[in-house]
Parts: sequence; C-alpha cells; structure tokens
Amino acid sequence: MARIGILYSHVMKAAEKVAAEGKNPTVDSVREALGGTGSKSTIAPLLKRWKVEHQESVVAAETGVPAELLLAVKGLYQKLQADVGLQLAQASEAQRIALQGAAERLEQSQADNRNLSQTKLALAADLAQTKDELSQLRAEHHSGAITLAGLESDNAGLRARLADRAAEVAALNQQLAQARTQFEHYQHATAAQRTEERQAADQRVARLEQDLAGARQHGQIQQAALTQRETQLAQSQLEQDRWREAADALQGDLAAMRPERDQLAYQFKEASAAGAALAGKLATTQTALTEARIALAGRQHQAELLGERLRQAENKENSQEAARLTLIEEKAALQAQLASRKR
Repeated sequence: MARIGILYSHVMKAAEKVAAEGKNPTVDSVREALGGTGSKSTIAPLLKRWKVEHQESVVAAETGVPAELLLAVKGLYQKLQADVGLQLAQASEAQRIALQGAAERLEQSQADNRNLSQTKLALAADLAQTKDELSQLRAEHHSGAITLAGLESDNAGLRARLADRAAEVAALNQQLAQARTQFEHYQHATAAQRTEERQAADQRVARLEQDLAGARQHGQIQQAALTQRETQLAQSQLEQDRWREAADALQGDLAAMRPERDQLAYQFKEASAAGAALAGKLATTQTALTEARIALAGRQHQAELLGERLRQAENKENSQEAARLTLIEEKAALQAQLASRKR
C-alpha cells in the first residue's frame, strides 16, 4: 500500500531534481529524493508515467546528452522519417508503375506467344503439305526413272536388233558382191575359153584341111583325130552348159535373195523409224524427268525455307517464353521488394 500523500506531482518534482543533477531517475533515486518515503510499488508506476511524458529528460539523463541536442536529433529523425516515408511512397509508386508495365509486357508477350503458336501451327501444316507434295514428286520421279529405264532397255534391245539386221544386210550384200564377182569371173573365163577353143578349132580345122589336102592317105587317122576333137568340143560345150546352168542358178539365188534383202532393208527402215520414235520418246521423258527434278528441287527448297521459318518461329517463341519468365521473375522481385519496404 502506498502512503497517503505520495502523488504524481511529488514523484515528478523528485524525478526532475534527480535529472537536473545529471543522474538517471530510478525508483531508488526518486525515493531517496522524496526523503526515503513511499513504497517502490507506488513510485514505479508514477515514475514510468513521468518518463513517458518526459522522454527527452530521461534520455538526456541516461546518456548524458543535453535536452536541446536531443530535440534537434529528434527533429532530424522525424525529418528523416518523413523523407524515408516520401521516398518509400515514391518507390512504391515507381514499383507499381514498373509492375503495371511488366504486366502489360507480360500480356503482350503472351499475345505474341499465342500468335507465334498459331503461326507455328500454320507453318507446320504448310510443312506437312510440302512434305506430302515432295513425297508425291519423289514417287513420280521414281516412276519416271523406272519408265525411262524400261525405255532405255527397249531402245538398247532395238539398237542391238538393228545392229544385227545391219550386220545381216552387210553380210548378204557381201555375199551378193562375191556372187557377182564370181559370176563375172565365170563369164570372162567362159568367154576366154570359148574364144581360145574357137581359135584352136579354127587352127585345127585349117591344119586338118591342109593335111586332108596334102595327104588323103592319112584320112582315116585324121578322121579319127577329128572325131576325138569333136568329142572334146562336145565335152567342152557340155562343160560350158554346166557353167551356164550354174550361172543361171546363181542368178536365181540372187533373185531369191533380193526379196529377203528388200525385206531386211524394210525391217532396217522400220527399226530406224522405231529407234527415232524411241529417241523422241526418250527425249520427251528426259525433259519431263528434268522438269520433275527441277520441281522436286523447288519443293525441297520451299520445304527448307518452311523449316527455317519454323525454326525461327520456335526460336522466337523460346525467346518470348524466356522474356515472359524474366518478366515474371522481375515482377516477383519487385513485389518482394515492395513487401519488404512496407514492412
């Protein structure tokens, strides 16, 4: 129980006295200044009230700093508090503007990502279509190559047949030339032999006539010799007839070979025409194959361009995604800074 008469005013005066002496006003020092009266339980709350109301004096007493200096420091502290509050408000506004800009950039990045996704889908569809067309062109190219190989094989076969026919015609022409040469040689030999035989016969007749005129006594011998000569002449005539029959047979063979030669010439002409037609068809096929190769190269180049555009779109999409993540991280950092400053 506090004694009656210990009031706040008493404690206030005692505390001011202790503080004026440069001491720290404590419960014991104030009780001593009161003359040792009053309980600590009564003085303590009253002294606490005084310290709250006179913080400058308490601090000055505790630290040994003058009250005027404490007031100046307090004013400076309050000014710093105001400046810090203003800077915090400005920083909060700047952070709000930065967050709003980051949100707008994030929204724009998301819109760009959606556009890039649509562009990517369109490019993927174009690439798939181009790949289908490329597959069709490759199939057509393969079919054309197979057709060309077949035509080249047929052309080679016809050329081989044509070469065989030409060789046969050349062989027949050579045989015909040989037969003509043999026939001409036979005609010349037969004519020379007949001329020689006629000359010999004329000479023999002249001699026989001379011998007949000069010596008839040898008539029988000469007659026998004449008979022998006539027999030889008959044999020569028979041999000449055989040569003539052989020549006629050769002429018949030559006449029989002419239709075959004409047929071979006609076949050679037809084979030449077929070869020319095949050459034209081969040239047309090669032209179509060249055009298909050019179209295939164009499609491949277009596919490469589409692939490059697709890769660029993917790279741009990755860049947009990285920028979006960076903006999200910046936003989170700004929000964390704002939260720490508010605290």
